[in-house]
Amino acid sequence: MQTVINANYPRSNVAAASLQGASNRPQRPEVAKPLSQLRAGNSLFFEGDDGDNVYHLVKGTVAFYRFMSDEHRVICGFALAGEVFNMSHRGIYLCSAEALSDCLFRRRSRKDIEANQVRDEMHERYVACLESEPWTVQFQTLRRLHLMADERAANFLLEIGRRTNPTLTNGSRVHLEMSRADIASYLGLTVETVVRSLKRLVSMGLLIAYTPHEFGIRDIAGIYRRLGVSRDWSGGLAYQ
Repeated sequence: MQTVINANYPRSNVAAASLQGASNRPQRPEVAKPLSQLRAGNSLFFEGDDGDNVYHLVKGTVAFYRFMSDEHRVICGFALAGEVFNMSHRGIYLCSAEALSDCLFRRRSRKDIEANQVRDEMHERYVACLESEPWTVQFQTLRRLHLMADERAANFLLEIGRRTNPTLTNGSRVHLEMSRADIASYLGLTVETVVRSLKRLVSMGLLIAYTPHEFGIRDIAGIYRRLGVSRDWSGGLAYQ
């Protein structure tokens, strides 16, 4: 399938917002680079846009998506607070990025990173993102294809949980900014299947449903057993 790029889409709508007073310690110019703000529902960039930046998402959640030849919107992945992403190849963004909640982020030029012109505390993570992002995204996609519906839902909750809390254990909570439709698109399932799978995981005693967007881990060992992996499994976390 070929991807349809809609030329009528507005270009990226990002408002820069300098945050003052974040720290009183002296900082080099690279460290003091201001944060930019992206309101929920706005786009950071669009598929086919020129650009090759690396982003550090300080706050919020971003969804990556593409339009297929039938104009069907497909979710490629999500970036969570604290993570780094690029999503470009040869100066062209491979997908669109939309804020699911109010976001704060920093943007760095790939050219500056590769020329070692960025010397702040995030430099190593920027480099790691550029080196590993394509392979990790591919790994996640291939893994999802080999899981049944309930396992895809369990794997998703575990993935999001471990990306936000590396010490995830029984009693931990997992907050989902994304809608059931976005989760279904990402997992390659229908919305109805996602809803049924989450309900089954709750009825099996693996999860606790506090709200539609808030789940608790009730039996993490049981989730690992259902996925057939050990507790030290990395899960193929996509973003650094």
